[in-house]
Amino acid sequence: MSSDDHNQDRDRDHANDNGKHERPRSKVAPAPAGGALASLAALQAALANVPIGISRTGLPMMLFKSREGSGTYVFGQRKITPEEGSRWAINPTTVQWGCISFNGNKVVGEKLVSISQLKPLIADMLDTGFPWQDEWAVNMKCISGADAGVEVIFKVNTDGGIRAIVLLVDELRNRLNGGQHDGKIAPIVLLEKGSYQHSQYGKVPFPVLNIVDWMSLDGPAPAPAKPTPPADQPRRRRVA
Repeated sequence: MSSDDHNQDRDRDHANDNGKHERPRSKVAPAPAGGALASLAALQAALANVPIGISRTGLPMMLFKSREGSGTYVFGQRKITPEEGSRWAINPTTVQWGCISFNGNKVVGEKLVSISQLKPLIADMLDTGFPWQDEWAVNMKCISGADAGVEVIFKVNTDGGIRAIVLLVDELRNRLNGGQHDGKIAPIVLLEKGSYQHSQYGKVPFPVLNIVDWMSLDGPAPAPAKPTPPADQPRRRRVA
């Protein structure tokens, strides 16, 4: 098994769960220091007038735990499983790449930067005495169901997990290049999973971020108002 496969479910939460849920219709989580996705010229232009703040610290970690057999998403120190079918909005300005080093389950080195910057190279990392591996991350916010309002940072350091975020970026780039997005550039995803057959370890699950819709960075569009039903007309008296 590769080190990526082996480390899919590292227990490396170092943030508390969100406290009271925020309003599910509020804005997508703010971007961390490091700027927007400047490496994508179209996105940079689209976000030119959007104020991006420094992210607040302490976001719970969302992980995909492949050791759970069929694969399980969990977030926060209490390892909460997201509600099945819940929708999560991705903040496209928060995609980061870099690398991470573990001693067992303990993080002994980590460097993540916005993908607007050059990717940190493993060869340039300080010697921790333990291997380094690639890592990607992105912020997401639940906008439906029991977890609505919860904000997390989704970190991955496996081939399958990194592929999920890279595919997300590719879809975003295609949408921006198409120009028909009407400002809706934040993907809304379902947390799904796939699997592949490993020659030694059998069925190995990996995360899939299935895009089902798009929204603006200001939040989802308000639901259309329900029409007021007309008042009941007085019944006519039947004439015998």
